[in-house]
Amino acid sequence: MDKILNILLSILEPAGVIIVVVIILILNSWIFNRMKTLQSTAVIIRRSIAFLVGFLGTIIFILALPVEAQMKGQILSFLAIIISAGIALSSTTILGNLIAGFMNNSMNRFRNGDLVKINDIQGRVLKKSVFHIELQLEDSNYVTIPNLYIATHPVKLTRKTNTVISTSVSLGYDVPRTKIEEALKDAALATGLKDPYVYITELGDFSVVYKVHGFLGDAGKFFSTSSLLNAKVMDMLHKNRVEIVSPTFMNQRRVDEKEFITEYHAEKKQVEKEISPEELVFDEAIKSGETEKKKELLQKMVDRIEQLKDKIKQTKDEDEVNKHKATVVRLEGMIKRIEENLEQKKED
Repeated sequence: MDKILNILLSILEPAGVIIVVVIILILNSWIFNRMKTLQSTAVIIRRSIAFLVGFLGTIIFILALPVEAQMKGQILSFLAIIISAGIALSSTTILGNLIAGFMNNSMNRFRNGDLVKINDIQGRVLKKSVFHIELQLEDSNYVTIPNLYIATHPVKLTRKTNTVISTSVSLGYDVPRTKIEEALKDAALATGLKDPYVYITELGDFSVVYKVHGFLGDAGKFFSTSSLLNAKVMDMLHKNRVEIVSPTFMNQRRVDEKEFITEYHAEKKQVEKEISPEELVFDEAIKSGETEKKKELLQKMVDRIEQLKDKIKQTKDEDEVNKHKATVVRLEGMIKRIEENLEQKKED
């Protein structure tokens, strides 16, 4: 009987460590699930805490085992070797993506819904996680990019407002420069771009390369506006009787001084507002970006409520107190509606 009792007592301490670790992990998950106003980085923080608790719990569990000190030392040494090997291989393993994920998210390089270009991959951010991010591409499909790849390659983030749209065209030396620049600026204005300007990027043997730029107010229409700018450049050059054809064309094919300019036709005005292609292509990424904005708004409201509650405690003027209380009630109502909307979207 004493022997059984001793065995039970010896395993009581390790079992207690396991129970405590499990309880902490459950509490960690419960707390973060209750804090709905956190941003998407909350998942990374929650998993980081869970990893740290699990790691420390493992060490304490080993120390609490009813074995000799020498055996405990051997187990801890073996664990240290595994961790060292993992760190040594971190550049090409899951641990490398984990470390890169912490770095990328701590730098806050981009958010859900942002238009980014990573090396040759361009799309809108749909979701960020500890090990990778998910982009929605121009063809509305998805691609998963490891965080380690992002950390080792340049990331181009497109501004949401006043981003520059540009396109290039090469024309012959026989056309006056001022005439071309004026036509290109008109094309940019017809596209809806602001403050257009033109660069001459190359003086070739047979042609001059012109590049027209303009500022786009809403980057959500980046791709469709780029396409429209190309169309307007062709229209304006044809309208101004500028031939868009290789200057070496006559050396390759005989023609009798014929101009290759299509007849210009003005576009019919659209009465009804059309849905932009970006709204259809990046539907999920747009929803993800809107959700993150709502979560950020919720966090600001929660912070504002805390500030008002502090003012209520410090203010003695009854009118001011009532005013702050009314604001708190209004903000709490808005928070409830936004949270219900987020829950509805999650269910959908």
